[in-house]
Amino acid sequence: MICVPCTAIVIENKQGEILLLLRDDKPTIPYPNHWTLVGGKVEDGETSETAAHREMREEIGVDVDLIFWKRYDRRHPHVIVDQHIYVGKIDLPCESLILGEGQDARFFNHHQITALKIGFGFDVLLHEYFLRKTN
Repeated sequence: MICVPCTAIVIENKQGEILLLLRDDKPTIPYPNHWTLVGGKVEDGETSETAAHREMREEIGVDVDLIFWKRYDRRHPHVIVDQHIYVGKIDLPCESLILGEGQDARFFNHHQITALKIGFGFDVLLHEYFLRKTN
């Protein structure tokens, strides 16, 4: 089975809300019309952290300091995703972001996230993130 390295960033604002992107409504992409974290595949020659910074610039037009949180494997029918998760803080409203991918970007609190369609299994990850903050 092929292993694909990917990176994702949990970006939190001052209110403790998490930034999510609404993926395009294209049936040809995984999880169309689902909310997801900023992130993507690690390209050849990149580290997961370098990829995270590139993805932030490409997807939301900003780059913030990151802290590595965790790494885990996500299984898909034909690949294993080697998922690297980083955490960053931001002090900008969504209106200041330059959306380079997807339909929308918004901040959500834990309660709001539980009611959304979240892609790539990130709903479980975000639940863990919020639980970690309260303990």
